Order: sequence, then C-alpha cells, then structure tokens
Amino acid sequence: MIKKIAITICFLALGGCATTYIYDNKSYDSKEKYLQAVDAKVATVLASIKPLPRPLTQRKLVVAIPSAIALTEAEKKNFVKVQGKEPSAQQVEVQLNVNHGVFKDTKVFFDAIQKMNIFASTQFIEMDSTTGYFPASPDTDTLFISISPGNSGQWFYVSHKYGKQIFLYDKSNATAEVRLQAFIDAVQVQALRD
Repeated sequence: MIKKIAITICFLALGGCATTYIYDNKSYDSKEKYLQAVDAKVATVLASIKPLPRPLTQRKLVVAIPSAIALTEAEKKNFVKVQGKEPSAQQVEVQLNVNHGVFKDTKVFFDAIQKMNIFASTQFIEMDSTTGYFPASPDTDTLFISISPGNSGQWFYVSHKYGKQIFLYDKSNATAEVRLQAFIDAVQVQALRD
C-alpha cells in the first residue's frame, strides 16, 4: 500500500488540461472520486482485520508518517532540483491531491495496528517533514517511515532494547489485504521481542 499507487496524467485537449487520477488500476476524473476510491479501499482493508482479544505486550507504540503537505513540499523541492524551475500551481495542486491519497493509504498501517490491539496503546503522529527520528523509551516503541527524494520510503522500528532497525515485511503479494496482514505480522513479531 505504501507504493505510490496513484498516478496523475494530464491530457492536453482543445479546452486545456484535464487531470485523471489512477488508483488501484482504475481511472478517476476528479480528486473527489479518487479520494472516495482511496477511502473505500482503506475501509475494505480495515474490515478484514480481526482484533486480538488482548494486547500482546503492555508497551505502547507511536507510529509517525509524513503529512500530505510534507510529501508535496519534498516533491516540489526535488522538482526544482531536477528541472531547475518551480512546478506550476496546477502541478502542485494535483500532487497534493495525490499525496492526500498516499497519506490515507499509508495511515491504514497505523489504523490496522490500532484495530488489531497489538499494543497496550497506540499513538499517531503526522510529521511535518518526510524524515524524522522518534526515540523509544522503556515502555514505548516507535515505528515511522522516512521518505527520501524520489519517493522511496523506508520504515524503521525503534525499541529501547534493540535501538533503530530497518522494518521489513513481505510486500510481494498483489492484494492490499495480504500486504497489510504481512505488515501486521511483522509488527507483532516486534511486539513479542523482549
């Protein structure tokens, strides 16, 4: 789900430029329809989560991801670096719309962890940048994604005992539900490590 699954295409026509959003192999002719599709997919994926009867650990988990605005600002800076000029207002607006969907598609990982009831409590942080570091404490682990220019993202898991580690899970399956379950399984492994 973290892959940038939304693509924008600008079709030049007589009347100007129309934007099409592609999400989950379907085209949407407006940002509203695109974001509704993202919301529907997120709801479907979350519906597949069956909560544990009790948490696996009494530790807490803080999950942090960049905001849509932070993603857009980073992409704007990268655009200037590569192209040598500012993107147009329309390009920035379209990218922000795409990133709202990307944010929702990424936040589903937190929502699933929370619904699964793996930790005694969970907290969500919407980051103002695409990189950051969140230290752990004896009773709180952290899980965050750092996204470098070019939109390659890497999850990190930080625990008091083991420090900062690259967080890996099986992303190879074609369906969002199975990829999300692989993510949850990897989080459960971290929760059980003590």
